Amino acid sequence: MTGFVLFGGILLVLLSTIVWAAIRAGEDTGAALGPADRRDAAIEALRDLELDYHTGKLPDEEYRALRARLEREAVEARDAATSGGAGTTVLCGACGVALTGHETFCPACGVAVEASG
Repeated sequence: MTGFVLFGGILLVLLSTIVWAAIRAGEDTGAALGPADRRDAAIEALRDLELDYHTGKLPDEEYRALRARLEREAVEARDAATSGGAGTTVLCGACGVALTGHETFCPACGVAVEASG
C-alpha cells in the first residue's frame, strides 16, 4: 500500500514538473482559447505564481516580470471579452503593469497614474 502511495506521489511531482516547464517555456500561448477562457487561465496562472513566490520558489525579479506579463494578459483578455475584442489596455508608465483605468496609484510600484481623458 505504501508503495502505491509513494509511486503516485512521484508520478504527480513528475507530471507537475513537466506541465510547469511547458507553461514557463511559453509553449501553450492560449491562442485557441476565447477571451473569457484566456482571462480565466491568466488568473489561475497568477494564483499559482503567488503560491510559488510566497513559498520561496521564485526570486523577486522573476516574480515581478511574470506577474506583470500575466496581469497584462488577464486585462487584455478581459477587455476583449467585454468589448468584443476592441479593448485598449492601459499600462503603468513606470513598471508596465496592466491597469484597469480606475487606479490613482499603480498597485505594483506605487507610482501615481496619470488620468486619461
